[in-house]
Amino acid sequence: MASLKFALALLGALLLGGCATPASRLPAATQAWAAPETFLLNGRIGVRHDGQGFSGNLSWRHHANEDEIQLSSPLGQTVARIQRNKESVTLDTPEGHYTAQSPEELTEQVLGWRLPLDGMQYWVLARPAPDGVAESEHDDGMRVTRLRQQEWNIEYQDYRMEGNHVLPSRIVMRNNTLELKLIVDGWELP
Repeated sequence: MASLKFALALLGALLLGGCATPASRLPAATQAWAAPETFLLNGRIGVRHDGQGFSGNLSWRHHANEDEIQLSSPLGQTVARIQRNKESVTLDTPEGHYTAQSPEELTEQVLGWRLPLDGMQYWVLARPAPDGVAESEHDDGMRVTRLRQQEWNIEYQDYRMEGNHVLPSRIVMRNNTLELKLIVDGWELP
């Protein structure tokens, strides 16, 4: 467990130093569309918690009732793999295989921080989760710039065109104990 936490801290220092990408000009948000039940997101993630950090690559395949998230080092070595379905959540690391009922509980137990997967599946698409009150701010093009929900503040720093959709490409999610920075390198939508 100590070697995993050390690897996560080392990866944090590497990725957070290389997260800068140039801002882009995109058209205003297209007409409202329902968040897809399926997507593939590839990018980079940085995590800060209790003065420690992790960063690496992220591949997230989301379906209506299941998720598969792979976290890997900047060099491509798998650090953690999270799988969720209706029954349970599993997390595999080089140190072992873990199971729990919720991704928040499992990631806190194994990685030391709570991944808010239930909300994130909507937040990465600049949509509020349907199970709670949310506040949002928009730019002149009606793109969401800030979203507040479930004790999280989500900031959308940049967007990119993916097919006919304008989707977030730089997202920062914060609560009082955790900061997640997500840079999306590519989206695949149905």
